[in-house]
Amino acid sequence: ERVCGICGFAHSTAYTTSVENAMGIQVPERAQAIRSILLEVERLHSHLLNLGLSCHFVGFDSGFMQFFRVREKSMKMAEILTGARKTYGLNLIGGIRRDLLKDDMIKTRILAAEMRAEVKTLVDILFSTPNMEQRTVGVGRLDPQIARDFSNVGPMIRASGHARDTRVDHPFAGYDLLPMEIHTETGCDVISRVKVRVNEVFTALNMIDFGLDNLPGGPLSVEGFTYIPNRFALGFSEAPRGDDIHWSMTGDNQKLYRWRCRAAIYSNWPTLRYMLRGNSVSDAPLIIGSLDPCLCCT
Repeated sequence: ERVCGICGFAHSTAYTTSVENAMGIQVPERAQAIRSILLEVERLHSHLLNLGLSCHFVGFDSGFMQFFRVREKSMKMAEILTGARKTYGLNLIGGIRRDLLKDDMIKTRILAAEMRAEVKTLVDILFSTPNMEQRTVGVGRLDPQIARDFSNVGPMIRASGHARDTRVDHPFAGYDLLPMEIHTETGCDVISRVKVRVNEVFTALNMIDFGLDNLPGGPLSVEGFTYIPNRFALGFSEAPRGDDIHWSMTGDNQKLYRWRCRAAIYSNWPTLRYMLRGNSVSDAPLIIGSLDPCLCCT
């Protein structure tokens, strides 16, 4: 979970899933659903952070501060549900450690409603700001074929017209129980990536509400599973920047023998040189910011 300070829960979900797949552990539905809810909470605060930074890069600093103000509510939401603003510590092999309480779910729904209204207002202001259009339309284009050839992931490839999302392509956690929608844009530029993240913020809020309203019953974890050495498997999750993939191999004495991690941003870095071509140096921070780079993961 400490691989990244932004998408740590996505990494821990990918890791636990890899071990669960290796040993054939069937995680209870309630635990799976809670994982997916928390992944969407994590997506909220990550996307709102990037939207705020996009405002800053185009000189709209009041928008930057307002997006960060709303983002604080997503951090509060995480604290209500998990007891921590970040590094939730909820995932364990076979399930999760803590249930969602009824009062906490009510508070979360209230916060989600507030965020939905406030983000809509901010987005309307953002897209009506002349500087936003002038600085982002046609800037940092990523050709759909290049995005496909380099196997880009997350909002990067979806903003280049490809409907690729691990939550739909290879459902994990409780995403097969949630109303999932893939948002794509065909502009292939900075504004397209901003629009994809904006749409995903609203979808994340809808999925959180739906998940809380339809949370399955049952246990939170598998008790007394048999440890099987020398087994290996992949686990993955759709982090805010794209799919995180973990490979784990169990060893003797109930210890991990081998582990490998590939963070989403590794798939997106190589195409940066194509996005920068033909643009001015002053546009470089904005283009790099639209990549939503995570130096912790890499």
